[in-house]
Amino acid sequence: MVAWMLAVNGLQPALADLSVNPAPSYPEADEQASSPLPDVNSLAPYHPPAELKGSLRILGSELKGAVELLTARFIQFHPEVKVATSHIPSSEGGIAGLYLGVSDLAPMGDDAKITDLMPFYNTFGYLPTEISVATGGYEKRGSLFAWAIVVNAGNPLESISVDEIKRVFGGQRTGGWEIVDDNYRFTAKYARKSAELIRYWGQLGLEGDYRDRDIETFGYASPGFATSIQRHLLHWSRNWNPNFREFVESKQVAPGPEGHAVASERPLEDLESNPYAMGIAAIMHAKNYPNVKVLAVSWTDRSEAVALTPENVASRRYPLIRDAYFYANKPPGGSLPPIAHAFLEFCLSREGQQIIAKAGYYYPLPRAYLETQLEKLD
Repeated sequence: MVAWMLAVNGLQPALADLSVNPAPSYPEADEQASSPLPDVNSLAPYHPPAELKGSLRILGSELKGAVELLTARFIQFHPEVKVATSHIPSSEGGIAGLYLGVSDLAPMGDDAKITDLMPFYNTFGYLPTEISVATGGYEKRGSLFAWAIVVNAGNPLESISVDEIKRVFGGQRTGGWEIVDDNYRFTAKYARKSAELIRYWGQLGLEGDYRDRDIETFGYASPGFATSIQRHLLHWSRNWNPNFREFVESKQVAPGPEGHAVASERPLEDLESNPYAMGIAAIMHAKNYPNVKVLAVSWTDRSEAVALTPENVASRRYPLIRDAYFYANKPPGGSLPPIAHAFLEFCLSREGQQIIAKAGYYYPLPRAYLETQLEKLD
């Protein structure tokens, strides 16, 4: 059984002896025929490096049990490898384990924030390598569910592009962040002038009573949620639409009526009778409100709009998906430590992706995207 511990004494991790459970069984292709999962059984199997010995330290998110399953199966291939894990700091402490030298890999359910990455850069002079091991889920709580863009059911809008989402929810800014020479640099390339922003429904092509009405926006305030939007849509800017109303999941609210007022269900209740609002929501909530419509989303104004469905999330056709990551310390032009490399290669193998599918919170990666992650290991 994998040792679920990381004893820290002067920042030195202790590794416990491991015993190996019997090999678990995973669904074959015919068992997955009715699901939207990519065909993991067609992926290349894991080829264990010969005589792999030593230790592997993993500190960060447990990825809803996937890390335990992955490490247990990995040591069946490599019985002379010892693995120590700690999920106490979860995603918030994953990168710190890397730059403090107490871990080899950092699994994270959230995108690493710039404030996570800068101490790593200051320590090593480069950024950690980010490896996606799974596509976030469709609606299950805690699954890194895809974002739904929602409007009132009576609103004539049926779809929206990623660029339009950026201009509706984003604010005026002088620039944004991008990676240059393996570091984040601020640049005016991503500046937004007020004339480029979308603030009225008429700018999305709506006429009549909608034409000159403000688009009233809402979404999430929680750091993990907000970071995902800021990174992928706003070039790390924190300048949102000034009318953006912030809410959080019910489990995060303070007790009493003041907390109830900012739960993520409240704006959806308002949206049922408010034709002029647009929000970023979770489908697990939005589906409970019959007078709320989920918009299809296109990558560009000229490309096909894709509906938010389990199939389109699993295939990564839907644009507003998230990923489950491992972060690793790989110098530019250098190599990962052999055991860390082998473990990540295992996660991206047939056996590893079968485990992701079996765990049930995330989707395994489609082949083409998986191959881009494998390229990062070398």
